[in-house]
Amino acid sequence: MISLFSGKKGLSMIELLVGVVIFGLAMVPLMWMGTTQTRGAYSIGKHMMAGQVAASFLDSLLGLPYEECFEKVKKLSSQGKLKVLDAEDLQQTLKAIADASIEKDMETSFRFFKYKFDYSVNEESMIIRLDIEVFYRVDEGSEDSEQSVKLSVLKHGARNG
Repeated sequence: MISLFSGKKGLSMIELLVGVVIFGLAMVPLMWMGTTQTRGAYSIGKHMMAGQVAASFLDSLLGLPYEECFEKVKKLSSQGKLKVLDAEDLQQTLKAIADASIEKDMETSFRFFKYKFDYSVNEESMIIRLDIEVFYRVDEGSEDSEQSVKLSVLKHGARNG
């Protein structure tokens, strides 16, 4: 009589080890792809936040009357070229956020943001060119990973009389 179970009844240690190694080698590219995509999404998020900060900063200046804008711009420029984004700047730029938990997340996310502000004036035409560049770190632990978003706008003034 021939038995249906004539052969081995399990896996040897070598077969099991080979299977685990093959599975591990197949998982490495999948894990690498996942971390690369996560890092890319994080970088895009930082880039978008930097753009929003720059746009909000310029919007707050554009909303002012020409003379008031000109005075504020001169004051801002006298403070130096590169400035770290502080809590007061955050409160002004992120006025639209009403949720306290989101606000807290934004404060920690903006930990390494810096900005550089510059302007030029054509007094004859009453035009101010406003330039802002917001720097952010792609990799939180490395100062070498800084990138930036730069925006420029023109502010027109009206002649009295």
